[in-house]
Amino acid sequence: MAKSLFIASTRRDIGKTSISLGLIHLLSKKFKKIAFIKPLAQRYVQLPETKVGEDALLIKETFALPHPIEDMSPLIIERGFTEKYIKGEIGRGFVKKIRRNYEGLAKESDLVIIEGTGHAGVGSVINLSNAEVAKLLGADVLLLCGGGIGQSIDEITLNKSFFEQKGCKVIGVIINKILNEKYEKISPFLKRYLNTKGIPLFGLLPYRSLLSNPPLWLIAQQTGANILSGKGRLDKNIERIIVGTMEPETMLELLRDIRQQTLLITSSDRIDLLLAVFTAYFKNIGNAHNLVGVLLSGSRGLSQGITDILASVDIPVLLVDEDIYGLASQIYSLRTKITSKDSKKITALKKLAEDYIDIEPLYKILTSEQEVVKKGWGEKVIGFLRGLGGR
Repeated sequence: MAKSLFIASTRRDIGKTSISLGLIHLLSKKFKKIAFIKPLAQRYVQLPETKVGEDALLIKETFALPHPIEDMSPLIIERGFTEKYIKGEIGRGFVKKIRRNYEGLAKESDLVIIEGTGHAGVGSVINLSNAEVAKLLGADVLLLCGGGIGQSIDEITLNKSFFEQKGCKVIGVIINKILNEKYEKISPFLKRYLNTKGIPLFGLLPYRSLLSNPPLWLIAQQTGANILSGKGRLDKNIERIIVGTMEPETMLELLRDIRQQTLLITSSDRIDLLLAVFTAYFKNIGNAHNLVGVLLSGSRGLSQGITDILASVDIPVLLVDEDIYGLASQIYSLRTKITSKDSKKITALKKLAEDYIDIEPLYKILTSEQEVVKKGWGEKVIGFLRGLGGR
């Protein structure tokens, strides 16, 4: 039976999928057959015949894993799921399904990476908290925490205690998304604290803005936008968002000072603002070329005159029939999402793992425990045979 490793986090959006991807990349040099499963998924992709967790799909496509995607994503937690569960409107055979899918993957693998959902207690409402799932699958736990000192230590202590209370073994910690300007200050304190508590530390990873910034094509895809111009220039990653509700003069001042790749969200009827922006962009006033896209809110298309201007400017302009702040909220929710099409991000994730995760100690823990199991079974077999010989 394969060894299993449960990737947990102290809270949401710490980077479990990113770390899982990096670990699979590193451990694939040590283990011949690696499988992946995300027992509970809240964000999903609709395939022709079923819904599957988007994280499981990312891992499968990135590493060309041979396992059926349905086995890698056994349970989708959609909106309203918990209410229906409490009311008794949803069946309760989830434990058997997760266990069955896991065992099918484990039989064909040397190592199974299991990705959790949120902090240790997430899923408790349906009796499938991360700790309960890790215990169910007999997996050791690798705890992932965000970069900080006091808050990080508190979160590690709390989540580690919850896992251990449920009978799980926490084998170590990885700290992720440490701000670059605080890296040198924070790292020694975390190392010292974890060392005094006897908790192995496998990595201290700095924050990389590239990994949190959605590309324009993903924004277009997720919002169902009508692409009015710039279809061949949707590969830029958005680092900053400006919600354009101000006067044109104020907008022009903002454009002069922007240093990051910026998306402007404004209403499709703000012709005054759009003319000012397109003029500044066309004449490259200040830093206007750092504006890499415009997302328009509204159901009505642009006039022929504005459309003609767009053709000459060739800046990506998207149109979505939704209010401005609803669009801004949607884009914020995309900030940590990565798909298999994001080759730059996937390459950056692998390099980040290579540079900042100390894989050898983790590998030794995983393999030493396997050897203990094999040795234990070997001794039992020898003892059994000796017993037969003495009869």
